[in-house]
Amino acid sequence: MARIYPLFSSSDGNCTYIGNGKNGVLVDAGVSCKRICESLSANDISTAGIHGIFITHTHSDHVKGLNVFLKKHRIPVYASRKNISILLENKLVPDTAELYEMSDETVCVGDFSLSAFETLHDTPSNCGYRITCPDGKIAAVCTDLGIVTQTVWENIKGCDLVLLESNYDPYMLAHGPYPLELQRRISSDHGHLSNPDCADTLAQLVRSGTDKFILGHLSQHNNDPKTAENTAVGTMSDMQRNKDYLLHVANPDGNGLVVAF
Repeated sequence: MARIYPLFSSSDGNCTYIGNGKNGVLVDAGVSCKRICESLSANDISTAGIHGIFITHTHSDHVKGLNVFLKKHRIPVYASRKNISILLENKLVPDTAELYEMSDETVCVGDFSLSAFETLHDTPSNCGYRITCPDGKIAAVCTDLGIVTQTVWENIKGCDLVLLESNYDPYMLAHGPYPLELQRRISSDHGHLSNPDCADTLAQLVRSGTDKFILGHLSQHNNDPKTAENTAVGTMSDMQRNKDYLLHVANPDGNGLVVAF
């Protein structure tokens, strides 16, 4: 049975494991090596079974722990050509790192198959991942996107489970501590996905056949888990939770969540 562990999922750090205790992949490594290892251990996940680390982009909250983690654990890293260049130029990986380019083709590691799809964000290169597990179940990890483009939709549609960004509440962002310029960047097409936009996408996914969701990458300043959850549930009020769909929220502080799909 496939499982997804959003070990860390917030504006402060992101790291997601897909697999079981002995066989899986990581998406991003945006917290310290120590915290990643502690969280893996708490979930009985062996680093020896991690077949690859797949990087979405090079913002600190997605690669913060990568360098030290790779010094301790020799695991291949997969990223776009541009992101590999950034990792090397900024010494975000050790000289001994095994780096592999993600292109338009599907990559097979262990018993997993992964493909990358472009997302709009304020970085030189940004992507989400569609992951096919050994039992044939499919998950998507999709955060750091201002809008759901047709490319994004085509890659999250048909998945058994989708971890989708629900970054900010528009009212909290407008009345929060961030300056106007930063508010505009976050809410732009190359920023982050709002609770309402995430909820609208979930409703469309349920109608297309996907029924398991995790809300991720919540902002600690412009959102909270209950607000994100209520927005999603309210938007899908014509559907019955736990019957038509299952919804989980990744706590920004990390909460040991694991979801089978």
